[in-house]
Amino acid sequence: MGSFMKYLSPFLAAILLVCGINAASAQSWPDKQVKIIVAYPAGGGVDPVARLVGQKLSERWKQPVVIENKAGGSGTIGANFVAQSPADGLTILMSATPEVVINQHFMQKMSYNPDTDLKPVTLVVRLPFVLVSNVSKPYANAAELIAYAKKNPNKVSYASSGPGSAQHLAAVMLEQQADIKLVHVPYKGVAPAVSDLLAGHVDIGFAGLPTALPHIQSGKLRALGLSSKTPSSAAPEIPPLAKTPGLSNFDLTQWFGIFVPSGTPNIIVQRIQSDTQAVLSMPDVKATLEKQGAQPSGMNTADFQAFVNSERKKFGDIVRIAKVEQ
Repeated sequence: MGSFMKYLSPFLAAILLVCGINAASAQSWPDKQVKIIVAYPAGGGVDPVARLVGQKLSERWKQPVVIENKAGGSGTIGANFVAQSPADGLTILMSATPEVVINQHFMQKMSYNPDTDLKPVTLVVRLPFVLVSNVSKPYANAAELIAYAKKNPNKVSYASSGPGSAQHLAAVMLEQQADIKLVHVPYKGVAPAVSDLLAGHVDIGFAGLPTALPHIQSGKLRALGLSSKTPSSAAPEIPPLAKTPGLSNFDLTQWFGIFVPSGTPNIIVQRIQSDTQAVLSMPDVKATLEKQGAQPSGMNTADFQAFVNSERKKFGDIVRIAKVEQ
């Protein structure tokens, strides 16, 4: 026994040394600038959330946190940049849904594999869409829209920010659950889609709550329902679509999450997750996000991985049934 312990002791010492080094590395990380990559243009969507969270993380980490916008390819350019970066936690992706759970289901060629090249860290926020119509249209709520569409198949048009976008798939889900036929009018981005909704060139559409709310409050657009199962604190008067007969299972939200290159040490992944969770719990951060209609999260890495898996399946099913093509 003594001889066995004699040989085992150096092995145990090596293990303890490695553990000690890993713990020390996590405490000293980051020791230089961190980049948060946003795969969309500056100014809207993911960008302001990334800048808010990045500023607070910089204060906690005592290192610069720089936001870099690498837009294009429905988020794939920025996501690929992160996937190909060193797995040291210094290059982080603040994603929306397309580049991590949607595009893979209909894009024939992608330069990275979201399943294997990116590691989920934490959910940052969930943002419900709101189904809106031009105020001139003859339906005041979702039930009236469904009744009208059943009587007038292929007569109601809906705008989206492009084929395969979350707004497009939300409308496809509406068609599937309500058993109605609508006409898709895709646009190159959210801004032109909302512009034509305001002008009455298209009948309805899903838009992010922060984008749609000013137009709803000014009386230029009519809110028909939220895409989430629960109301939003930013607009508690707008009912969830799930409250409408026939839509009890309707639940589709836009969300932003943090991903790092596959192979990033778990101890660094956990550090990013725990610090992001702490930031999202700050009263000023929560108030800012909730005012925009966002629901802060910060869920643990295991739960976020399960969430991402379920979202991939949900969107994959919608794309397959609707036969969405690029």
